[in-house]
Amino acid sequence: MSSQSFNPSTINSYILFNHNYNVIPVKIRLKDASDPGAINLGPSQSLTFEVRYSGGKAKFYYTNKEVQQIDLNNGSSSDDLNTPNSDNNGYNTLRYVPSNRQGASDIINFDVNTFETLFTDNDGIAGGGTAIFTQAIQGSAIRTALSST
Repeated sequence: MSSQSFNPSTINSYILFNHNYNVIPVKIRLKDASDPGAINLGPSQSLTFEVRYSGGKAKFYYTNKEVQQIDLNNGSSSDDLNTPNSDNNGYNTLRYVPSNRQGASDIINFDVNTFETLFTDNDGIAGGGTAIFTQAIQGSAIRTALSST
């Protein structure tokens, strides 16, 4: 994996963008609030999360509520983005957990201010084929684009 650095003072959003993958049933897990229903994220659609910092620690927010996890298969126990400093991830990182849980990786590290520019999920998401994730800075956001092979 190749990483790129970022300046946290210029990053206040995280965007999950479905470039051309199958429709993904996204479940957003919130802290101390009811989770919204699954959002079917189709090709060319995106979800945006606010990134807030306190004492150098990052947290993600959706509709002004703290996010614990961005689940990419409507609640099954894999294909998850565990948000930083949450119940599912005690580190200052955004961690991707594929179905092979040993393959979990920190895709954004807010301690050293780096993100992985490319990573894959070889067994796919929500029953789909191999998933390719590319990350880049887009304005004041880090954007993760999901593509099929």
